[in-house]
Amino acid sequence: MKVIIAGAGKVGYMIAKHLMTDNDVTIIDKNEEAIKKIEENLDVLAICGDIENPFTYNSVDTDVDLFIAVTDSDEVNMIASLIIDKITSVEKKIVRLKNSFFNDELVSERLGINHFVIPSFEAAQPLKYLVDFPRVRNVKSFEYTKALLVSIKIPSDFQSTIISSVINDLHNKIVVAGIERNDEFYVPTSADMINPDDLIYFYAYPAAIKNLQFKIQNPDEAPQEIRNCVIFGADILGLEIAKVLIKKDLNIQIVDKDLKKCERANLILKDKVTVIKSTYDSDHMLEDEGVKPDLFIVASGNDEYNITKCMEAKYYGIKKVITINNDIAYSKLMRNLGLEVVRGEKINAYYSILEKIDSSKIIIKRPFCGDEGTLMLRKIFSDSELLGSNLEFPSKLEEKGTFYIQRDNEIYLHTDIDKFQKNDIFIIFTKTENSALFSKWFHKNL
Repeated sequence: MKVIIAGAGKVGYMIAKHLMTDNDVTIIDKNEEAIKKIEENLDVLAICGDIENPFTYNSVDTDVDLFIAVTDSDEVNMIASLIIDKITSVEKKIVRLKNSFFNDELVSERLGINHFVIPSFEAAQPLKYLVDFPRVRNVKSFEYTKALLVSIKIPSDFQSTIISSVINDLHNKIVVAGIERNDEFYVPTSADMINPDDLIYFYAYPAAIKNLQFKIQNPDEAPQEIRNCVIFGADILGLEIAKVLIKKDLNIQIVDKDLKKCERANLILKDKVTVIKSTYDSDHMLEDEGVKPDLFIVASGNDEYNITKCMEAKYYGIKKVITINNDIAYSKLMRNLGLEVVRGEKINAYYSILEKIDSSKIIIKRPFCGDEGTLMLRKIFSDSELLGSNLEFPSKLEEKGTFYIQRDNEIYLHTDIDKFQKNDIFIIFTKTENSALFSKWFHKNL
């Protein structure tokens, strides 16, 4: 596949690195240092030039499979998507946006853009589920189904339990997609155990997730309820998070040391939240403002700062503490520190773009657990050639993943289903290192 990436910042760099092995990748940016870094580290064609200047594209091929615009400017990204159409024949275009105003069908149709990616908006969406499921650490939702992929940290005093008993107790509305134990991720079978301190990834319907929370908590512990929330950081992401949580009818405070950001937050969110200008740099971070929230979210762009502030919040006894992860390198550290982690804008842009490249209208592909695991999902539509057929898996695949069929609001092992029916959803969980093998099989057989 021939790919052109407009923008050589962190997101453009990560995408180029991911795609360069199996694709012909060109990346363009006017930042000489960024281009030099790419030339030294990646096996791609790096062009130093103005993305808005048509002459910059003179050396690219006349036929391009994929164009990705990921600069920090919405206007530049959209202009680049217009220019590339004049220079080459492009099959698919993906554009990153900061302002959701441009995310309109009329705009995308006129510009010939297949997908807009709005990282701040997409990064904020999981927060609405974390209010409904206080014990859940992260949530992913999917097209075609109401089932969710959630992660839950198992308490230290939990009694080890075989996975099959949990599935049976929750009436086939839940499966274990993956386990992170002692810094190692693996995809279990129903015969494996759930142990204390495991980080478990469950794929389940919302009602089952609520019941699951009660099963793993100490019976003497009062149910956790979220009513009061503090968001530290009034950047775009902080405001998007506030918009999501306003709909959950919470008492929300936004805190930032930048007066202009606070004024903008007041203007955008009006009287729906309380905006506080504070540095929060003292040891009495929460005591100074008299804030005792049920939920504390640190949404700055600095991961080290986010970790520090979240550890302070945990010290003050706040049970639900969420940090925004901007750099993939900090993801596992944050989880090991017991912090609940939500993807920041740059990581979200990276993963969202890769998901749109790897997924189609029929097949959905999503990474989880810091890209250690991968979920692949396919729905069986009324015109599918798979209706009435069954599947046999090569032994080399059987050993590298687990396979389920979702039907009529229940989730079954694939061996329990004889033939596909209309609206069945076929699901695979595997380690990401095996995902390329499964992708080839998926596209060949499904």
